[in-house]
Amino acid sequence: MVKMSHKRKEAANWWLKQKPQVAAAIKEAEAATGHQIVVVVARLGKYHAERATHIARKNPGASLVFCVDVLQHRYELRWQSHVSLDQAVLDNTTELFRQQNLAEAIRLVAQSLPFNTPGENLPDIIDE
Repeated sequence: MVKMSHKRKEAANWWLKQKPQVAAAIKEAEAATGHQIVVVVARLGKYHAERATHIARKNPGASLVFCVDVLQHRYELRWQSHVSLDQAVLDNTTELFRQQNLAEAIRLVAQSLPFNTPGENLPDIIDE
């Protein structure tokens, strides 16, 4: 029990350190591209891919949805059908996820997006 509590505390501290950089990266990316980008912090669990797809569907106004499971340090990226991401961008994003550098992953993906007419303003970070 103590080990799990320590792991949760470590994960929470990691996220609290990352959160300001992630929020800044989202603001920069949205301003540069016009796309709505949402980071959803949630437990993804055993079926992480399906859960991430479900989360993305709940955020249809977002061009990009980054799902973050803080406890498991797991990341999933989902994008709308009108968005096209190059395989090299996806590969580099995966590497940034491995390095636990979500802010840089957001910046990298945003650089590959064409400019979009800004739509509705969504929350940048959602804690589920």
